[in-house]
This record gives sequence, C-alpha cells and structure tokens, in this order.
Amino acid sequence: MLTYTARRLAINIPVLLVFSFVMYLVLYKAGDPVARYRQIPGIRAEDLQRIIKLNHLDEPALPGYWHWLTAFVHGDWGVSATNQASTAAHEIFTRMPATLELLGGALLVSLLIGAPLGVYSAVRRYSGFDYTATGFAYLGYAMPTFLLGLLLQMFAIWMKDNGWAIIPLVFGSILVLMGIFRLRQGLSPRITVAVGAVVVLISLVFWNSFGGHGNLVLYTGTRFSFGNSSMLTLDHLRHLILPVVALSVVSIAGWSRYQRSATLDVLNADYLRTARAKGLSERRVIGKHALRNALLPLITVIAIDAGALFSGAVVTEAVFAWPGIGSLFIKSSLDRNVPVAMGIIMFGAFMVVAFNLIADIAYAVADPRIRLN
Repeated sequence: MLTYTARRLAINIPVLLVFSFVMYLVLYKAGDPVARYRQIPGIRAEDLQRIIKLNHLDEPALPGYWHWLTAFVHGDWGVSATNQASTAAHEIFTRMPATLELLGGALLVSLLIGAPLGVYSAVRRYSGFDYTATGFAYLGYAMPTFLLGLLLQMFAIWMKDNGWAIIPLVFGSILVLMGIFRLRQGLSPRITVAVGAVVVLISLVFWNSFGGHGNLVLYTGTRFSFGNSSMLTLDHLRHLILPVVALSVVSIAGWSRYQRSATLDVLNADYLRTARAKGLSERRVIGKHALRNALLPLITVIAIDAGALFSGAVVTEAVFAWPGIGSLFIKSSLDRNVPVAMGIIMFGAFMVVAFNLIADIAYAVADPRIRLN
C-alpha cells in the first residue's frame, strides 16, 4: 500500500509541475502582476521596480518559474497585494477551515443520500419512486448552484414569517404518497400513510407555533452570528445548512443516477443468484454482495466531482457570504491579487490529486479482487 501510494504521488508530481507552470505563465507573464500596485496613489516607479525585482518578474519564464516554485515549496507563497502586512499563505489558510467544512458537509450529505437513493431506485426500478427520483435528479442536475442558493435564501426568508412547519408538512406528505403507491419495503403501506397523516396533521395544528415570528430559522449568510465563534453550536448549524444543501443537490442528483445504473448492472449477476439460492435474505444479498461491486463506479465519480465541488463552492460562498477560500478567490481575482489567486488554484489542484489517490485506495477496500501492488 505504501509503495503504491508513493508511486502514484511520484506520477502526479510532473502533472502538478506542468499545471503550475501553465498557471504561472497565465497569471505572471500573460498579464500585469503588479497592476494592483500601479493603482496605489503616489507610488513611485522605483517602488514598482523593487516589487518586480523582488518577485523575479523581470526574468524569463523558466528562471522566474523556478524562483516561484522554490519559494512555494518552502511555504513562501508571496505577499498579498491588498494587505502588505499579510502573506498569501496566511490569508488562504485562515479561510481554509470554512471551505473544508463546507466541502466535507456537502460530500457527506451527497454520499449519505445519493448512494442509498440510487440503490433503492434500482431495486424498485420502473416504480413510482424510481420515476419520481429520476425527475428530481434531472431537476437538481439542471439547477444552477447560484439560482438554487437564491431560492433557498428566499425560502429561509419565507420561514422567518411563517415558521418551519412547512418542513414536517412536506415530509408527512411524502410519507403519505409513499404509502399510497406502495413504495416502502418491510413496512405496511397503511402504517406509512397513517404516520404521514399524523405528521401532516401536527404540522397544520401547530403551524403558528413552529418558529418564525420574524426571526430567521435558517440563516442566509456568513458562518457565525455576532459573538459566536464555536462550531459545536446550533447557531453554527443554522448557518451551515443552506450552503451545504445548495452545494450538494447537484452531486446527489448525479451520484444517485450513477449508483442506480451500477446497481442495475449487478442485480442479475450469477453470484447474486447463487447467494439467493443459498437462502440469503434480499437485504443481505443487496447490502453485502451487490453494493460493494456497484460502488466502484460511484467511487470514480466522487473522485472526479471533488474538484467540481470546489469550483461550486466558489459560487456557493459568494451567494451565502461564506468566508472561505472560494469567496477569497473571487475577491483576489477582482483585486488582481495574483499571489493569493495562484495559491488557491494550486490548492484546488492538490485536492484533485488527493481525491484521485483516495479513490484508487478505496477501490481495494470496496473490491477484494483489486490489489494495489
């Protein structure tokens, strides 16, 4: 395992070097990296020349890139063009926990909902649940992240005056429909309808008692309320829910479709028929034997989508004013803060490489036939 990991890292190093060289040419050579400094009132030509000399911008591409790479590897990512008292690395790592929290929450929610949804759709293929899930998947996949974020903010503002009874009302209605169309296994449809009806009735009876009253139930911006800086609080969770939902909907839609297709491919496999012939329950056949083989395509998709989630976090953080490196990237791009923008781009490249490596290792865990040697 260690040998394989080291070999894969050695293979990815040239990829990162080529990528970083191209981005260096785009950001440092194709444009004017000191354009931000030129806008400072009263700056002298000697000051600009000193900045150019300090960052080796007067040198050809290869020597200049070598100086940048050497400094980058040693942790010197440059000085922020908008705050001379702060380094680019300090600004990035200060905001990194917020972005990692958002990405981690979106990955967890997408996996916990998308994979089971795809498996259940495959098991109940061509049923009402399958068609409904397919419709929601197409809608979620086609919904732009920024538009979904704005709609969620409007919904949160609506709940401010009307409370959050709409949530149990929708949940109860779904249970009623699931019972009517016999979409639940192992539970009587009548019980499902009865539970859903009770939830709907409670939400209607106590409609005016469930939150609201002019206060936000789910916050629409920032990471913490004023005076709170702890992540282990209900206040922080209320800030986190909407950005995570906005970022994970597209992934849930796509991953559920991939998981459904992969599960359908293995449901009629010979080893599953053998397992059923041995008397194993259908839940054990699906959960232990089919799922492990059906997870392999999803692992690949998750590794590829990890980078897409990072790019989606840029939009999500802008919509919800989330203080992560996504919003910092937008700000640094508008301010022509080249060192910070370059550091964030390289962080995204490292994430893609890391998730692909994790996916290769996860293959061996999910499928015993795969050996990393």
